[in-house]
Amino acid sequence: MNQQEETIDLRVLLKVLLSHIIPIAVATVLAAAIGFSLAKFIVPKRYTSEALMYVENSASKQEDSSININDINAAQKLVNTCQILFTSDYVFDELNSHFGRVYTNAQLNQMIKIQSVNSTEVLSITVETGDPQESFDVATELIQLATQEFRRIIKSGSIETVSPPSLPFVHNYPSTLRFTLIAALIGLVVTYGFFLVKELLDTKVKPDDDLTAMYDLPIFAEILDFETAGKSGYKYSKYSRYGKYGSYSGYDNSRDGNDSGSSDNEEDESSDIDEDGGKEERRHG
Repeated sequence: MNQQEETIDLRVLLKVLLSHIIPIAVATVLAAAIGFSLAKFIVPKRYTSEALMYVENSASKQEDSSININDINAAQKLVNTCQILFTSDYVFDELNSHFGRVYTNAQLNQMIKIQSVNSTEVLSITVETGDPQESFDVATELIQLATQEFRRIIKSGSIETVSPPSLPFVHNYPSTLRFTLIAALIGLVVTYGFFLVKELLDTKVKPDDDLTAMYDLPIFAEILDFETAGKSGYKYSKYSRYGKYGSYSGYDNSRDGNDSGSSDNEEDESSDIDEDGGKEERRHG
């Protein structure tokens, strides 16, 4: 029983999709166009400049150049320490003084991200702003300040620049493809959901399907009202109705009564004439 109900539900979902495929497709395309326009012309673009630095523990510098697990763990912990040092208020104040106090510490904290690369000794420093040159300048100055701060505070080990910051030519946000796909998906889901809810809230009895489901009785035939069948769909007699877009229509009882009455009167008159004619013939005979 449950399997049958699930099959019926899937059929209803597919029926709603196919019966409204044109408006759903149009809404999806329009939503995708809106998402593309937002990403291309409206949403502010963000540019990211990234640098990589390698942090090394002082204990790892040995004559035999051997490295053990303790040295690696110590270097990884040193990376975590650098993340805190390089985002301190002191470093942010130095950045502001270099750029003429253009940014607040809260703004710099949102612009700058410092994290370990896959839990290794490599430190990733990224700066994201609305201008590519600005991102490059802040990242370059931050690398210099980070090197000075490491030597001033830790005083042991070393930090080296693996990959210097580069000038970004392509924005990393927003992604035009991602915005377009997400907008198209939203348009598809919203439009299809609207028609599905509308279909589920429709309490009108439809021929054949609804009657069979409600009363569990087969429908042997449907009587079409050919005289009033319009452009909107099939129209049935008073015991049925239009197809999907029709309305109810009853028999013209007065017309049916007049037609039946007139035919009965004609039959009575013809019978009277036959009887009178028969009587007259018998008299003459």
